[in-house]
Amino acid sequence: MGEQSRVTFRNNGEEQTCVLGAGTVRMGRHEENDLVLDNPYISRYHAEIVTDGSNYLLRDLGSTSGTFANGERITQRRLHDGDTIRLGRARGVEFVFHSNGSNGRGQTSELKPLRVIAPEETLFINTARLPHSGDLAEQTIERLRALYEFTTELLAAHSPNDLCDKLTAFMQRTLKADRCAVLLWSVERRRLEVAAATGDEEPVAPSRSVTDLAYNDNVAVLSMDAAVDSRFAAGESVRFGSIRSVMCAPMGSKSRLWGVCYVDNVNRERAFDDEALDFLTAVARQAGLTMENLYLLDEQRRSLESFISTLAASLDARDDNTAGHSARVGAIASGVAREMGLGDAEARAVYYAGLLHDYGKIGVRDDVLLKPAELTPEEYERVKEHPRHTFRLLSKMRFPDELADVPLVAASHHERWDGSGYPRGFRGEQIPLGSRIVAIADAYDAITEERCYSEPMSPRDALAQLTMRSGGYFDPDVVEAFVRYFENEIEPRSIRLSERTTMKEERA
Repeated sequence: MGEQSRVTFRNNGEEQTCVLGAGTVRMGRHEENDLVLDNPYISRYHAEIVTDGSNYLLRDLGSTSGTFANGERITQRRLHDGDTIRLGRARGVEFVFHSNGSNGRGQTSELKPLRVIAPEETLFINTARLPHSGDLAEQTIERLRALYEFTTELLAAHSPNDLCDKLTAFMQRTLKADRCAVLLWSVERRRLEVAAATGDEEPVAPSRSVTDLAYNDNVAVLSMDAAVDSRFAAGESVRFGSIRSVMCAPMGSKSRLWGVCYVDNVNRERAFDDEALDFLTAVARQAGLTMENLYLLDEQRRSLESFISTLAASLDARDDNTAGHSARVGAIASGVAREMGLGDAEARAVYYAGLLHDYGKIGVRDDVLLKPAELTPEEYERVKEHPRHTFRLLSKMRFPDELADVPLVAASHHERWDGSGYPRGFRGEQIPLGSRIVAIADAYDAITEERCYSEPMSPRDALAQLTMRSGGYFDPDVVEAFVRYFENEIEPRSIRLSERTTMKEERA
């Protein structure tokens, strides 16, 4: 077995070596890193080296002081034997990469791009490099206008898949490409995978040598005539013998590369040129920035949901009898909300309100809340104060605008359709719709789970109890939606659980 690839570096005055095995080696100050660097100029999670066994990629992880390869600050760069790596600036840590020879400059490394375009240098982002406005070609003006309009369209993308669909449609429309594809990097499979594509009836099969080069080396690639371009002679997609022009640009942001944008043409008369590559590079850059925004929003949503789930779990932890109640109510409530046709954002708000509907019980004394018997009238009045506590406590939290009603929705789940509820005595549509949904989810879970003071009802008996109160306790429209959700989701799940329990008993 030959010598393994590795990096050498000096740490605290000592020469050290880190062997690079298969997979990922993450570097930074935090103790969770594979290579922990005790240096204040290094970020907690600074950079990583990823390998598929033949190529080694150096990636910055959004560090504050930057990652450098051979003196150039990079987001991502393929490593070659002898490359110098620096994490942080002058007082950071410097490495030297030593290859075992398996990542040599084979077919892909022979594919030298015609141009290397840094995103900030492309004419369509750094417009100061454009000629005087009076000298601009009509096509250039149209592309500038299209890029401006498309940037606004990207901001409306609500998911990575939506963004990729918009992106492929835009590339085909503006570049007059026969085939377009957006490929995103799959962390699990460690390769680029087609996320969206447009074109002829045959599946789009972008040249892997072209897409890997654009992604691994963070460069834009242009071939004026792929059929006779020796760089692509061994490329698998060019085996069709019909591709006359191909471009690929990395889709990156400040913190990472997300994938690539790929286009090709079979028509020699529509071969791509330098300006088309400039334009594609600008489009890919804008898409990369939008992808990062979507990622950050999703991370924010996950953090908020984790925080809310922790709040709900902290309440459930006070009483073993109600453990898991808040999570179940949230799940049922969001399911009923979708059954009623509410959108994702509205259903998510109902879910959060379901998780937090009993949070005010944190203000109820333990001797009352945890009493293992029926409550006295006075004690019951104390418990009935919990919706007010819920509103008071949750109103102090800063919810995003789309979740601003969560405190009121969570605090109104004991209001009744006929006005006999509490704490405000709202009736009918005075009660927020989300509260009406949480109310029936709360009631269903309460009567189907075992409590120290009552036996649980069967799902069907519980359903009958709730439907009897339609128009009294509960909004009739919500009851109808709950019945549909029960028949489509709850009952089938209960039957499957019962069957599994029976099988286990029979095996025992």
